[in-house]
Amino acid sequence: MNHLLARVAVSAAVVIVIGGCGGGTASPSANPASTLSTASGAPTVAAGQTSPAGTSPAFSIPPASGPALPPIFSSHADPALESQLPTEVSGTSMAHYSIGFAELLADSTDRATIDAFLQGMGKTEADGSFAAAFDPTNTLPGGIFAFQVDGADAATLLGGIVEVEKSDLGAGATSTQSTVGGKDVTVVSVGSGVNDTEWIYGRGDVVFVVHAPDEAQAAAYLQAIQ
Repeated sequence: MNHLLARVAVSAAVVIVIGGCGGGTASPSANPASTLSTASGAPTVAAGQTSPAGTSPAFSIPPASGPALPPIFSSHADPALESQLPTEVSGTSMAHYSIGFAELLADSTDRATIDAFLQGMGKTEADGSFAAAFDPTNTLPGGIFAFQVDGADAATLLGGIVEVEKSDLGAGATSTQSTVGGKDVTVVSVGSGVNDTEWIYGRGDVVFVVHAPDEAQAAAYLQAIQ
């Protein structure tokens, strides 16, 4: 997968100017092929711009008083996958949305490569769904992505997503095993900045990627996954 699926999902998904960035006000792009990234302490890259090499993904939600979310955020193509995401984290209500891989990849120049990865598992775009949980007010930093490939081998899918996230974080990213929020997770990290670590939890044919400013917030998200 070599970071391609994550790069597509980053811009289709919501979420997360994390922690010390103070919350974003830029609207996320509705085009799944555009990329939004940030480095710790660096400005968020606007929709349509190229992410700086070695930066980790971040995602910005307009605050409640700002511009409306694009229509894609009202999509509920896979309610069953959304139901695996928490409805509340640390007392804050989460909004959800979901799309199929066909829509996720519709405008992506990486579609053929991602399709080859799916075919390697005996799967196609029709077997895949993506969902996200986030605080639409951008008060609670972080969020959760969920990737599902129906009937996929759990280890293969998890390993692929881990490699995706390591590539997104950039050169020098490492992965370690840990228990966070009561879940056995793979922690992928490239440093100590607010966007430098991700927590990845696999359960069957679903892989959850948690974005959070620190381990304590990641634990709250992971605990909320039932």
